Amino acid sequence: MDYENETLIKKLNEQNFNSKNYVQELTLNSLGVDGLLVKRQLVQSLAEETNGLLKKNVYKNYTQFIETAKEISYLESEMYQLSHMLTEQQAILSTLMDISITGEKGSKSEVQSDKKEEESRKNLSSLLEKVEGCANLLEVRGRYVVHSGDLMELDNVHYKVVQRVHAVLLNDGLMLATWISNRRGPAQYRFQVFYELDNLAIVNVKEDPMLKNVFKILMFPDTRLFQCDTAVAKKEWLEVIEETKKQKMSSSCKRDSIINETKLPFYSDERSSYNPFEDEQSEEGYQVEREDLIPDWLVELPENLDVCIAQRDFEEAVNLVKKGNEHFLELTKHAVVKEIRTRIDRRIKNLVDVLMNELRVSPDRSLQGGPRAARRAVGLLIKLGKSSQACNLFLKHRSAILKHSVKQKKMEGATVPFIKRLSSVFFNNMMETGREFNRAFSNSNRCASAYVVWSRKQLQQFVQTFSRHVFTTQVSLRTAAECVALVKGHCDQLVEIGLDILFVLSNLLQADVERVITESRDKMLEAIKLRAAEDKWRPQNHQNKAGISKFVEDMTEIGIASIHRYVYDECWVALTSNTTMFSKSYLNFLDDLLKLHTLTSNKLIVDSLVVTFRAQLRHVEASLNSEIFKSEVKFIQKNATFLLETLLTLAEHRFEEKLGFGSRQLSELHVELPRLIGGASESSSLGKSSVTKYSSVAYL
Repeated sequence: MDYENETLIKKLNEQNFNSKNYVQELTLNSLGVDGLLVKRQLVQSLAEETNGLLKKNVYKNYTQFIETAKEISYLESEMYQLSHMLTEQQAILSTLMDISITGEKGSKSEVQSDKKEEESRKNLSSLLEKVEGCANLLEVRGRYVVHSGDLMELDNVHYKVVQRVHAVLLNDGLMLATWISNRRGPAQYRFQVFYELDNLAIVNVKEDPMLKNVFKILMFPDTRLFQCDTAVAKKEWLEVIEETKKQKMSSSCKRDSIINETKLPFYSDERSSYNPFEDEQSEEGYQVEREDLIPDWLVELPENLDVCIAQRDFEEAVNLVKKGNEHFLELTKHAVVKEIRTRIDRRIKNLVDVLMNELRVSPDRSLQGGPRAARRAVGLLIKLGKSSQACNLFLKHRSAILKHSVKQKKMEGATVPFIKRLSSVFFNNMMETGREFNRAFSNSNRCASAYVVWSRKQLQQFVQTFSRHVFTTQVSLRTAAECVALVKGHCDQLVEIGLDILFVLSNLLQADVERVITESRDKMLEAIKLRAAEDKWRPQNHQNKAGISKFVEDMTEIGIASIHRYVYDECWVALTSNTTMFSKSYLNFLDDLLKLHTLTSNKLIVDSLVVTFRAQLRHVEASLNSEIFKSEVKFIQKNATFLLETLLTLAEHRFEEKLGFGSRQLSELHVELPRLIGGASESSSLGKSSVTKYSSVAYL
């Protein structure tokens, strides 16, 4: 066999292999059907072996692909950081080359720059009046406008126009605002985002037929494409951004040098000797300034946060934010602290956006991770004080998973098995979501209310699918009742996680349930009418012992264990077929209605049971008053006694056992017995096969 496998593999691997010729050759050379079957089994085993090898290779390649993607991501972040460091070094070198030892060279340029900055500051207020939601940008001292203009943002993949953007370059950052189409008032744009120049990189995009006058802005984790109207405008944007970054770097270097020069006298213990008129109050003020010393790690905190976010070390980033916030409480609010706090707040916003992106649902992202995959992002967002956003995105994430899981269950087979599979998937997801939610948001009442609202919405969508398959004309009452009971059982299980939505389910199903009950009651009444028209009031003859045994067994299964009391002469039954058929259908009807029972449908269910039973009693009464069946009065009374004492008593017992309370309307039907039998005793009616009325239902 191994030799044949090797021969077949070599033949299939030939370059000029022709499947049609190979099949013809097998047909000619094989010894009958058995030979072909052997060859077929050989090819099939080889195909299965090949499929197994392919699966292993695919899994191995997929694992390597994931590892490669991670390495590429790390290399991308490292290259971004390296590019940023090179840009900073270039700016520092340019600044050092421009510094004059005598200071004469810089004096003229400083005068010109001061005039330009003064004019730009005047334009800042008027320009930002056109941008809605950017009032906080005016709070930073020394900020002014360098350049502004309209750009078109393009999609990174398809290079299609996404939106119109108004860009404003400030001396320390780049602000982007979107166009307001239906604006009211002076504002023409709406603030979108502010990027600091320290961490912003601008890249010139090579010209091609699809991309003209385009440049790219890199600000981790965002990469955005912008298109200018002309090549001149593009060149101007590239040059002015680079020049502004250099000037900002130059001003930062000068500020650091000034701080280093003044550090020693500022913290000298002999400071009080320079001013003999200092009092205790100034000394206390000096002590406060000394306490306001900003540590180096706090100054470097924004850059460290950028590194953590780039490396996806979110836990360390959150710990740094927490440490920084605690330290800010100990510092007085002066200009330097406020500036650092503003920079850190922007990093926090960036961190929150990245974490929220972990929970966002997109078509290109797998949903197989489940809630545990989102637990990390949720926990970190809660630590950052963004529990509401985390809750909202967590529930949206779970909605997508739930929708995807339900869609996988296609309508196959009978209704009940399909509903079992559908309910199992839906409620297992609800249970899993509830446990993860309680673990993550156990201390937030607002989030708990959001979870309840979400659960109600998901249940509404489930009920729509459920009703579409269950409450149709082709589905019987028994099937619908079994499906409803199944879903109610799943709802009861959700109480384990503190979620009781059974009343919501009852309200959502109420209209369909009432319609099904009404239609089934009408069908029951119609069946009673048809059987009454054909009833001849004759006892049943089952021909032999086997037939009567089968009849007794069937009646015992539906709960009437005392049916043997009505058997006489081995194979005769002192009941009509109409009576026994009504008993079976009535008890089945009762069981189905009890599965559909709710507090709102209780009255309809009881009325349906009473109406159908009275319809059968009316047939009995009409037969007693008929001249045709005058000779069968005693036999008719026997059937009436069975209906009112055995069948009705059993129905009352089942009703009370299932619901925990009885029905007054059903009990009142017993008063019909004396009127129907005319005071005759049951024992005299049945003769030897007398049926005694018991106070309990133990005999049933």
